[in-house]
Amino acid sequence: MDARRLRFGAMLAATLGVVGLALALGVSRGGEGAGAQTATTATTPTTATTAATAATALPANAPRCTATTLGGSRTANAALAGDCDTLLALESALAGTDALNWAPGLAPASWEGVTVGGTPKRVTQIVIHGGKRASRLNGTLPTQVGSLGGLTRLDLNGHRLRGAIPTQLGNLAGLTYLDLGDNNGLGGSIPTQVGSLAKLEHLWLYGTGLTGVIPTQLGGLAELRTLCLDRGMLSGGIPTQLGGLTKLTNLCLAANRLTGVIPTQLGGLTALTKLHLVSNRLTGGIPTQLGSLTKLERLNLSSNGLTGGIPTQVGSLAAL
Repeated sequence: MDARRLRFGAMLAATLGVVGLALALGVSRGGEGAGAQTATTATTPTTATTAATAATALPANAPRCTATTLGGSRTANAALAGDCDTLLALESALAGTDALNWAPGLAPASWEGVTVGGTPKRVTQIVIHGGKRASRLNGTLPTQVGSLGGLTRLDLNGHRLRGAIPTQLGNLAGLTYLDLGDNNGLGGSIPTQVGSLAKLEHLWLYGTGLTGVIPTQLGGLAELRTLCLDRGMLSGGIPTQLGGLTKLTNLCLAANRLTGVIPTQLGGLTALTKLHLVSNRLTGGIPTQLGSLTKLERLNLSSNGLTGGIPTQVGSLAAL
């Protein structure tokens, strides 16, 4: 406790009365801890309707999984067959000049990054980390991903994906974990449809070329624990709606082009342990409401246009 007070006291003395107030407790790292996060297992949807519809929409000459690959007839494994056909159809677009071992002759459970589970069997996870491969995927994220109705986790961190994030991701009703971080070729805006993912717990979109505003719809994701959008080109203000995310523990919006004031509503994030807003264009003072964040351990508001002093309510946060 004495060491914490000394550090905070030194920082306070250095910053009081200075325009461009810097409150930096902890080091900001974009997407810090992404690899260590564990997604909560969600119940796999038990309908094959979405997958079957997607399968019938594929071109007539598209490769399809066989009964041998599926471990049973396509009729008896209709949901998995639809998912399998969909992944075969999008493999080349996703991989770009790289390659995946997704092929009709291999069972989907043996495909790189693919997990099969649930009843009926579905593709439930796609987890392919760029840092763990000799080469990186450099294609686009096809719209067909949105037809994988059993998906609970989509993790394509650290590749060279390009293009826009498909709005069809909003169809993945069972998704709890979405990580497209460190793909600086991804551009366009964050689809508002992401706000439809009612079960989403972790959203990692840091280190991209995303532009536009932070969708207000993200404030309706009641199960969200992690929201990391740092190191992008997002603009506009911080939506006040984010203050309703009462389960949120990690909010990282650093190194963007965000403007306006820090919303007082962020004081409602009572589960928050980490708040990083460093390196934006925020103005005004530090809201006294941040003093309600009793679980806060790391706070970085430096490199903004903030003015005034450090509220005593913030200086009294024991966990900092």
